[in-house]
Amino acid sequence: MISQDPLKAAEELEKWAQGLEQRAQQYNELQDRLNATTARATSPDGAVAVTVDSNGVPTELKLNEQARGMDPARVSELLMSCLRQAQAQLRSEVTELVQSTVPGEDAPALNIIAQYESRFPAAETTEPSAPSAPPADDDEDWGNQSFMR
Repeated sequence: MISQDPLKAAEELEKWAQGLEQRAQQYNELQDRLNATTARATSPDGAVAVTVDSNGVPTELKLNEQARGMDPARVSELLMSCLRQAQAQLRSEVTELVQSTVPGEDAPALNIIAQYESRFPAAETTEPSAPSAPPADDDEDWGNQSFMR
């Protein structure tokens, strides 16, 4: 509540305005730092690596010599696993960044963290499984043909 005394009211409003300006500077700094944030994950065997930007979008996919001759399904599985790991790392980095840059109890700060938590699940704790065997050939496999004639 603003004081009835005009001088005190002016001081309170000035202090409030300074607080808003400081908060705006903190959020501008946060935005700059978020824009520069990336995360990278590499498969345990080093065959593939994925880098994501601050939105979790892949910006770099690397395949090294170990990926040459590897089953394409396995390469795909490793890429997707690395993507999820990089996004989970991004989630963690953004949470730390928000908490260290702006007041953690601010609704906008909590909203940023919640958005990353909902978009990117926690990191996987297991390595991707080995590729599964192809499905057995049975009577219901239509191959690349339609069952409708």
